[in-house]
Amino acid sequence: MKPLFFKLLLLGLFSQAALAQEEENPGYNQYSSSVFGSKEETLYVVSSMNPKQNSNALFQKGDILVQQIGDYNQFNANLKANEVNVSVLQNGNDNAISLSKQANTITQNIVQSGKNNGIQDFTYYTKYDVNTQMIQQGNNQNIQNYGTNSLSKDMKVTQSGNGSSVIILNQ
Repeated sequence: MKPLFFKLLLLGLFSQAALAQEEENPGYNQYSSSVFGSKEETLYVVSSMNPKQNSNALFQKGDILVQQIGDYNQFNANLKANEVNVSVLQNGNDNAISLSKQANTITQNIVQSGKNNGIQDFTYYTKYDVNTQMIQQGNNQNIQNYGTNSLSKDMKVTQSGNGSSVIILNQ
């Protein structure tokens, strides 16, 4: 008697769970909350919590476009300007970009194609309109840029090959 009772009890529980999963709530939007305003913001936060990101992640917020193809790519930005236009493409694995800039306008295009490339770009304040382009094609490359002046405000840096580093100090 006991085995039959438990079988019926389990069958009843599973059938209720299956019915509950099939019911739809027409007023429920799975991406709607007071924290996330859209599906894109939800997906960006969820993918940034998972260290192994999707093989092809795309995030756009305002005038910042980030496309990451590969695993373990990172992008961090702290930008303050009247106008910001930033485009980032990371194609490969273990690439990292860190931007911290304050300027009148910021226009920046960055491409990392390869593995284990890094860019650190810091400008804490400049009166110039910053328009920079940084391209890394290869593996184990590093660019460090500190500050912006009249010579570097329209700077273009291209690295190709493997294992190269560039440090730029602007005063």
